[in-house]
Amino acid sequence: MPPLKLGRSVPPHDRHPVAWYQPEVLWTAARQVLSSLDQLRNRDGRESQLTPLVVIDRSQPEADGNFWFDFIADTGDGGNASYAVASAALAPELKTGGENLQTLPRGQLLLFGGDLAYPAASTEDYRYRFVEMFEAVRNDFADTMVRGRRLTLAAVPQNHDWMDSASTFSRYFVRGYDSAPLLGADIPQRQSYFCVKLPGGWWALALDFALTHDIDRDQYEQFEALAIGGHGKPALIGPEDKVVLIYPEPYWTRPIGDGADESHPKRYQRLEGLLRGRIRLRLAGDLHHYMRWDSQDLDRDGRLVTCGCGGAFTHPTHTKATTRPVRLREFDTEDCIPPEPRSATPALKVGLTGRRAKGRRFERQEATVYPGAQASRGRAWRNLFAFLPRREGGNGNVGFALLVGALYWFNAYLNSMPFSWSFKADGFQPLWVYGPGDYGSVLALWLKAMVFSPLGFLINLLMAFGCMAMGREAVDELSPDDGLTTRWTVTWGMGAVHALVHVVAVFSLEFFMHQAVSLWAGLGNRDQSLGLILHSLLVGAGVFAGGTVLGSALFGGYLALMCRLGLLTNNGYAALDGQDHKGFLRFRIDAAGELTAWFIAIDRVPRRWRRSSPPGPVWRNDDAQATAPRVHDRFSL
Repeated sequence: MPPLKLGRSVPPHDRHPVAWYQPEVLWTAARQVLSSLDQLRNRDGRESQLTPLVVIDRSQPEADGNFWFDFIADTGDGGNASYAVASAALAPELKTGGENLQTLPRGQLLLFGGDLAYPAASTEDYRYRFVEMFEAVRNDFADTMVRGRRLTLAAVPQNHDWMDSASTFSRYFVRGYDSAPLLGADIPQRQSYFCVKLPGGWWALALDFALTHDIDRDQYEQFEALAIGGHGKPALIGPEDKVVLIYPEPYWTRPIGDGADESHPKRYQRLEGLLRGRIRLRLAGDLHHYMRWDSQDLDRDGRLVTCGCGGAFTHPTHTKATTRPVRLREFDTEDCIPPEPRSATPALKVGLTGRRAKGRRFERQEATVYPGAQASRGRAWRNLFAFLPRREGGNGNVGFALLVGALYWFNAYLNSMPFSWSFKADGFQPLWVYGPGDYGSVLALWLKAMVFSPLGFLINLLMAFGCMAMGREAVDELSPDDGLTTRWTVTWGMGAVHALVHVVAVFSLEFFMHQAVSLWAGLGNRDQSLGLILHSLLVGAGVFAGGTVLGSALFGGYLALMCRLGLLTNNGYAALDGQDHKGFLRFRIDAAGELTAWFIAIDRVPRRWRRSSPPGPVWRNDDAQATAPRVHDRFSL
């Protein structure tokens, strides 16, 4: 990728959203994921962090008895979206539009839910997509002090923050470099997870899964000590206290149990068992939308909230993983070997289940879904055009389309050798020269080419596995009610059909290009060496051009169909430039200890920004069509 340009001369609208299907982006993400996973297998970086856990004490309310704090996740993607969210969150007070005009003061505590830079963590990406977007707002009204108190920051990494083993994340949030802290804030945490003591008996605990879908042992033991005490020390979180449990990913959008056997529960499930009855809110980013599920008994089971709208492309809200029933179950740990030290405390598991499954149910609050499910479903067909240049600047995913065209050409070239040898006798004849009985022979030649050209066969095999691996994502979207046969047929079957369509397209393009070039140039005599070379060049160029258009359209059509069927939550809209529908959560704890949350939505972020004169933010909105922040959802605990 070209070097990123930093500074005031690069406004947000020139910091284009990540083109997730560009070959260099895919390569960078895959390389860093593999590298980080390899390091985690040998040395979990979380285990080398300081102990004991630093408890950030922000339990003193303001003079009026209130305490305000914010939650923002998935920020570091497109400049327009990230800067719009930063501008709203860091304003001294936020005047929200909509039916009920409200003024919400700025939070004294800012919690980041992770994925602070895309596509992969690095110093340059952090500065370009995250740090500069927030620091550029601070030049005007986002002062270090908030109503006489220094702003406090805390953050938990998500998977993209861990792609460099959380090294860049740690430099900002864990290492304690006080010479130039982010936003001039107080950043007390010394672990990649955190604990904040809030007023009114509230606690915010944030867990770090790294790339393992679970917390590590040291992390569990430190949170365990907070919940129930240990080593002669009493528990800090009392039985009547209330907990906001912040996750790096919404595990409740995966099958219940998260793949853990009841004889060996995950550590976070055991931690939830220790905190049961005190968890009022499970909160996560990672999925780039907003929605809320309410339990049947809010005092016992609380709420689930996904809020990953800080700046990244928008995920769909109509898919099966977001609309299927979510249930909570308790299970004992008496079958564990060795037995759990707190065997009397059952573990908790929350996740997607079938409609006939048992457990206490969470109901999705349809009015809170943002963007709405109907609008989300309608965006699926935009995938058909996802590999064209973006309308608002940048080449988008054009590189992926060119890569598909090159693969089509290479595949056709490798597979054409036995195919061409079979036509040495009569040369390249127009299609209509062959009689109906000959078409079976042509099909046989296609199969022969696929099997007897080793490299061509390997390319076809890799294409098939790639397409089937994409289809594999859909297995978790389906309900156990659908049955094993249906689940495997839909997931692997759709992937296999997708791969087969590409293979047929490659051979069809090559065959018809042979016919078209022969008809146009009259180069049917294979004894003419110059004609044969020119013929091959023209056919190759045609297959490459056709593969670029047809191959990317087929790939976009697969994404569109799977999204429309509700079977792709994570990758369904990754190819789309979803800058709009952004926002964050603002919380207030009042003098009575009641926690109230407002989801602040920005329906359309500005597309143009202009430089402003100091003192002031670096850039100001220059788009009359942009919408003002508004309150989309409000709830209390």
